[in-house]
Amino acid sequence: MITGGITDRTLPRLAPNQAPPDGYYAENLTAVISTVCNQYSDLLTADESRFAESTLSLSVSALRLLARLLSRTKSYIRIDSLAYADVDDVSTALEELRKACLIAVNAEGDSTEILALLTVAELKSTFIQSELKGRKSELVDTILSEHDDKIIRDRVSECCPWLLVTATKSFEFFCLLFFGNSLQRLDEFVIRDLGVTRFETYELDPAFRLFQTRRAIDRYIELSELAEVVETLGKAVSTEDAKSIYRALKKREKDRVFELRRSRTLNALGRNLERANEHNLALRCFRSSTAHPARERTMRILMKEGRTEDVERVRVDILKAPRSYEEHAFAQRFGRPRLPQQKIEIREDLAPTTDYQRIESFATQQLMDEGSQAWHLENLLPNGLFALAYWDWLYASVRGAFVNPFQATPLDLYWPEFFRVRQDVCEDPLARPIELKTRILATARHKRGISSQLVAWPILTPSLLNSILDAMTIDQLEKLLRIVIQDLRQFRAGFPDLTVIDQNGEIAFVEVKGPGDQLRPNQRLWIERLMQAQFNVYVWRFS
Repeated sequence: MITGGITDRTLPRLAPNQAPPDGYYAENLTAVISTVCNQYSDLLTADESRFAESTLSLSVSALRLLARLLSRTKSYIRIDSLAYADVDDVSTALEELRKACLIAVNAEGDSTEILALLTVAELKSTFIQSELKGRKSELVDTILSEHDDKIIRDRVSECCPWLLVTATKSFEFFCLLFFGNSLQRLDEFVIRDLGVTRFETYELDPAFRLFQTRRAIDRYIELSELAEVVETLGKAVSTEDAKSIYRALKKREKDRVFELRRSRTLNALGRNLERANEHNLALRCFRSSTAHPARERTMRILMKEGRTEDVERVRVDILKAPRSYEEHAFAQRFGRPRLPQQKIEIREDLAPTTDYQRIESFATQQLMDEGSQAWHLENLLPNGLFALAYWDWLYASVRGAFVNPFQATPLDLYWPEFFRVRQDVCEDPLARPIELKTRILATARHKRGISSQLVAWPILTPSLLNSILDAMTIDQLEKLLRIVIQDLRQFRAGFPDLTVIDQNGEIAFVEVKGPGDQLRPNQRLWIERLMQAQFNVYVWRFS
């Protein structure tokens, strides 16, 4: 069993256009593997432990070369392309990696990818007997049609030996455990150390681990793979495939994170089936899901089928125990008149346009021509104001919120108990609303540039923040934040397109719609809440 972990050390800082310090990438690789071994040694399989042992016992040169290879994006790599200043003897390092079963040289593989390693000239000289003409892709197709995989592999290996990093899958598994997701890799270290991305300083709890059992790890991977399958198949998914996926997702998860992933995948599958008019199977997916908008889609399908009594039963269930603010609002208004239109200025006399990408810019320019200030901010405004007001809540020392040094937000940002678990260690900014503006501006000044999923620093400049906060009353700012914190997940989207300060210095919001474009439910929800908070809200429709 391997023990150990990331040691207390300061990673070397990088300078743009300069080579990193010798061994920089190897250090990062060692940090990832050692940390995972320290936290998850009891959950690793024999093969995974063997990968860690083999990697950590490599010579300096072999470890450095492996770190470089794992950073490459291609599966197949030409050996003659390997030249690194901090790797003394590439040939010896390669042989060590091969013996450790971390790479394979000239191994069986995808002939298309192997041929792609060669240039056009090399393809023609290597397969001189073939009549090769056209682009490189055409040359490859001709070779594939005339030769079997073994002949292709043998000829390419003589011309251009290559390697396959067989450790890639194991490495990706260790990255999953280290970062807590399947997206981040070693380049996170580089981005941080170059200063391109700065992360807030927060406490990491070494005793906390995201996955408590091996079953949790395997299920996370399985759920991720199922989500990819659903996305790839789209509405072309066959009935048999859909049934198979549904069976794999039917049972609820005890872990709230996994349950959300399961339900979202069911919602996506159900939506694809709904679009394909497979209503019965779609309803089964939505009824097994515990995430919004499953019950909304259920009501819509039932309404299409004329099953009004069933629609009403689902509506009552939602009103008794809504899963989100949007779901509750939907159940209240479904089948009834929507927004009280008389409260919203509907402006339809705008110049025609067919370029949707330019509609917001066009509307912004019209407002500026009329003497107003206007910005196309959408949800960057409420999200940013919330983050700046609640910064210490976002980065509070709460068990399980942070699992690696490269997080822009805590893991539990959108969990229902986000505020509850922090209320004893953080002061609520809304308890002293008179200090809100000062708090927001001070946070922006001291934290500017630190990576946050909620704050777009290039957009929320000091001058823009000052202008908007000057135009908002304290009461308006407080009400806007109260809307956001009522349901962080729900209100992170749907905010009106344009933020406006009119000729009188008053704040207003404008939703811009192109021809045939209708208000989405989350946009209607935001408009309703903003009107209730006594903001001026407008909808501009382009004809």
